[in-house]
Amino acid sequence: MRLSARIKCFKYLVYAYVILISICGGAQLVIGAFLLWTHKQYAPIVKNQFWEPFAVLIGLGVISQALCYLGWTSTSRKQRCYLGLVKHTPTRQHPAPRAINRPIIFQFCAFLVLFIVILFLVSGWSVATKAHLIVPAEVAIEASFTEFLAKDNTNDQTHIWNRLQRDFRCCGYNGVSDYKKNKQMGFPWSCYDPIDTKVFNTGCMHVFVRSIEMNMIRVAVVAVASALIQSLGIFCAIQLTMLLRRPTLMLPNGDNQSIRVKRTRELTPLSPATIGHPKPHSSTKPPIPLKPVVPHVDQPVMKSSH
Repeated sequence: MRLSARIKCFKYLVYAYVILISICGGAQLVIGAFLLWTHKQYAPIVKNQFWEPFAVLIGLGVISQALCYLGWTSTSRKQRCYLGLVKHTPTRQHPAPRAINRPIIFQFCAFLVLFIVILFLVSGWSVATKAHLIVPAEVAIEASFTEFLAKDNTNDQTHIWNRLQRDFRCCGYNGVSDYKKNKQMGFPWSCYDPIDTKVFNTGCMHVFVRSIEMNMIRVAVVAVASALIQSLGIFCAIQLTMLLRRPTLMLPNGDNQSIRVKRTRELTPLSPATIGHPKPHSSTKPPIPLKPVVPHVDQPVMKSSH
């Protein structure tokens, strides 16, 4: 049975939406992996904290790809695109298999709504983490910098603090004054600009904390954008399901058209106006003519005269 033009339109919209979910999931995977990899390079400075939102974003990307598979298979199931029914396995209590009136598209919509809620929760969690990371991050960075000075690792080119100062173009914890306090220790090579050999004046604590905060904001923005984009598919899926549940009318040219089923109305007594002016019949058959009713007239009684 061929699909009507409207059903085909919504079907292709669902296909396009599934592809859009796949793109969003891929973006979540790439962005989450990049943020996690960037953070892990300097995570020991903050005692391996604040990496959880990036890992969760990667997990959400994997879930998005799973939703793509569910949406694609549920939309392409059968030629009529009925999206399949979950069948019951025969058991002793129910030996005969029976179909449960729960199409896969409903499961897809339910998982999609749950996933959108999770995306908004992750976004709020990232914003809350950004608001509360300043104090623990400052304490961890200060302890790491104190250990760096105590062990005199300023000449170690592979040390994490030298890499941090080189990549973030910063120097010291609060600035160059942290190295000036120790007169026997000069500025490490990572505090100099390789182009003009000037010393960086910005402290690494402010730069690194600001970088972590911006990464948290990126996670929140990606989660909200993905939730808004994926919420568009609920409308397409619901409209497609409503169209598929309508019966079809076969036209003379071989096409079929979705029709609406009218509800039966209760019978109401006919009024005199309706009887006197009946409405034309809606079917193609001619209306049944009403038989004339002859009024019953009593014959007059003839009295005999005596």
